[in-house]
Amino acid sequence: MYTAEKIEGDKFKVKISLTAQEWNEYVNEAYEQNKGKFSVQGFRKGKVPKKVIEQNYGADIFFDDALQLAFSKEYGDMLAKETEIEPVDHPDVSLEKFDSDGLVLNVTVQSMPEVKLGKYKGLEIESAKGEVEEKQVEKELNQVRERNARYVEVQREAKLGDFVTIDFSGSIDGVKFPGGEAKDYRLELGSKSFIEGFEEQIVGMKIGETKTIKVTFPENYHAEELKGKPADFEITLKGVEEKQLPELNDEFASNVSEFETLDEYKKDIRKHLEETLNERLERETENNIIKAVVKEAEVNIPECMVESQLDAYMKDMETRLAYQGLKLDDYCKYMNTTPENIRKENHDHALETVKTRLAIEKIIEVENLKVTDEELDSKLEEVAKKYNKTVDDYKKSLGEKQLIYFENDILMDKLVKFLKENNKLI
Repeated sequence: MYTAEKIEGDKFKVKISLTAQEWNEYVNEAYEQNKGKFSVQGFRKGKVPKKVIEQNYGADIFFDDALQLAFSKEYGDMLAKETEIEPVDHPDVSLEKFDSDGLVLNVTVQSMPEVKLGKYKGLEIESAKGEVEEKQVEKELNQVRERNARYVEVQREAKLGDFVTIDFSGSIDGVKFPGGEAKDYRLELGSKSFIEGFEEQIVGMKIGETKTIKVTFPENYHAEELKGKPADFEITLKGVEEKQLPELNDEFASNVSEFETLDEYKKDIRKHLEETLNERLERETENNIIKAVVKEAEVNIPECMVESQLDAYMKDMETRLAYQGLKLDDYCKYMNTTPENIRKENHDHALETVKTRLAIEKIIEVENLKVTDEELDSKLEEVAKKYNKTVDDYKKSLGEKQLIYFENDILMDKLVKFLKENNKLI
């Protein structure tokens, strides 16, 4: 049997009581599950009586396993009946009593916090605004020019913007270091891909010239043995290539696009920039709507939910770093920080993320927004077509979590549509 009462905020205290008979049934179940692990002389393995095992290994040998079985079953049964309790963290469990009369457990459980929605209909919400400027079109054009640039060998001194071919050999206090030497290395002057001051000192050199330049490795350099060290590099300039950009004219437009004239090409660039901008503004407006309705809501978020959100953030961060060939500890060294500091810096964001999720879920519940089978199939059909599959075949290839992802995606679209229809965008 059990009793449950709310003690503070959204915390509940549950007392689980078992009679001696009920407890013995769990002990017997623990014995049945574990008897094959014990060996006692004179008995076949798995056939040793419970009393014999207890005599040889201790009277409480099955206590921990029986307690785990008892808690799992009794706590689960309690949650099935007490629908008001929706755990958001592992419960705190303590043993209040254990004697010949049975056993009593005290359980403290943090339940899902209550969300009090404020006004989420009839609000005036600012929509995101913006327009494509001519300089953005020009920037896009110049990027295309850069991609179509020619590099022509020239017989003159090197200058910023050139691509140079060099041999270099670096040393510290006259001793060469690993990775500090290369031949026929092609470098863009001004790219800042080398140590500060390295590229600038090549400017003005002539082909065939050799000179020694002096630089200092930065304090945050990735190689520990080179941090902050002054170094000498012997440089030999072997070639200079000048970047030549194509002229912006009709010929250029016809070479790089499907259009015959530069004006047509620029109009197409503007069109695509406007489409991209409108998509971004739409997302920003939707975010403004969500932020506005979440701001109106009140919810006392337990710290354990914030910590869980931070755990998820850190795990995602580790995954993203792994794709770049980095470990979290290495990243922290490069950035002169710690995992603990990263968690602290993201605490408020995690808190807001949890509040947003809870407020959204509450609105969906109150407005009874649901996803129909037809809506889910329609969404899956869009994706299935990309893989040349039928809806049924594609659905069979998905796991339960993936289907839930699609359902949540549809549900979120429904929520945003509902909020747009019931609030005024200004």
